[in-house]
Amino acid sequence: MGAFLENKELARLRGLVEAALAERLPSGGPGALCAAMRAAVMPGGKRLRPLLTLAVAEMLGHRAEEALDAACAVEMAHAASLILDDLPCMDDAGERRGLPPVHRAYGEATALLAAVSLLAEAFHLTARNAETAGRPEAAPAAVARLRGALGVGGLCGGQYLDLHAGEAGPETAEHLLRIHREKSGALFVAAAVLPAVLFGGPEDVCGRLERYAESLGLAFQISDDIIDAAHPTDEDGGSSLAGLDGNRAAEERARLVAAAKDFLAPWGDAARPLLGMADYVGSRSS
Repeated sequence: MGAFLENKELARLRGLVEAALAERLPSGGPGALCAAMRAAVMPGGKRLRPLLTLAVAEMLGHRAEEALDAACAVEMAHAASLILDDLPCMDDAGERRGLPPVHRAYGEATALLAAVSLLAEAFHLTARNAETAGRPEAAPAAVARLRGALGVGGLCGGQYLDLHAGEAGPETAEHLLRIHREKSGALFVAAAVLPAVLFGGPEDVCGRLERYAESLGLAFQISDDIIDAAHPTDEDGGSSLAGLDGNRAAEERARLVAAAKDFLAPWGDAARPLLGMADYVGSRSS
C-alpha cells in the first residue's frame, strides 16, 4: 500500500476519512457492541470506497468535507459486509488484516449485531448527508443507491452466488465476473455516484461515474484473485477468476483499468486522484 499512500491527494483524503470515522462511530452502547463495531472499522484497510466518494465530490466542484457522511456510510457498509463474510457459515476466516475477525474476538452473536448496527448507521449517514448538502429531497435516491449496492442485486446477491458457485456445473469466467460485479463492484459504484445524487448532477455524469466505478471495482477484485493465486493460503475462499484462467485475469484487469480512466476524460486534471486510484488498482501486488 506504500505507493498508494505516497499520493499526496489521496493521503489527504484518507486523513479526512479516518478522523470522520472515529468521530461518527457510536460509543457508549450496551456491552461490547460498540467495541465490536469499532474493531470492524478501525484500523481499516485502503479506504478505497470512501476515497472514491470524496474524490468524486471534489472533482464535481464540492469540498470533500461536504461528503464525509456519505464516505463514512460506504465504509461502514463495507465493514459490515466483511464481518458477515468472515463468519463460520461464510468464509470462516481466521484473521482479518492481521487480527482476529470480529466473530472470534467478540462472539458470533455480537458480530452479527455489530454488522446490522453498522448498516443502520450507514443508512442514517447517507440520509443525513442529503440534509447537510441542502438537498433533503435527495435522501430517498441516495439511500436507494446504497440499498441497491447491498441487496439481492448487489453484495448479498453476489455473496449468495459465490457460496453456491459450481453447484450447477463447471464455473465460467463470465459467471465469476458477475459474482465480482455484484459482490464487490456494486458498492464501488454506489460510492462514486453518491456525490452526484446528493449534490445533483446530470444523468450523463452519473452514467460515466457508474462505468468508471464498475470497471475499477471489477479490476480491484481481479487483483485480489491474482494475488490469492500467487500466494495461496488455507483461508482463501470463494471463486477466483485468476484460478480459472490466470492469463485472462491479468488481461481483463488491464482492460478494465484503461476503460475506467477513459470514462474520466471529460474532467481532465480534476480527475487526478481518481486516475491515481485506477493506476494503483492496475499495479497492486499485495
